[in-house]
Amino acid sequence: MNIKRCESCEGYGWFEDEFTGETVDCDWCGGAGYVYRDAAGVDHKIPTADYGKIADTLEKLEAERLHDMGYTGSAKHPRDQEIRLGDIPNHDDEAKPHAG
Repeated sequence: MNIKRCESCEGYGWFEDEFTGETVDCDWCGGAGYVYRDAAGVDHKIPTADYGKIADTLEKLEAERLHDMGYTGSAKHPRDQEIRLGDIPNHDDEAKPHAG
């Protein structure tokens, strides 16, 4: 079996209710963010007893996931952070009708 990122939670391992802010572990992966995928393409939770054996692989997969999200591992001065430069769209602005 191969270790793959959980399709249900996209590797986060949990979900957050957008209305209440409550978090809950993903049922598919049990909160790990990763699953075993068998030859038939069926996903299985990773048993707790296996974590010690596959820890290095999980660390590499998690570093890859963070890299995919743009994390570089280095700190940025606040004046260089995209959120402070206004380069990230404000979701509240998207909901407002545009004059035109």
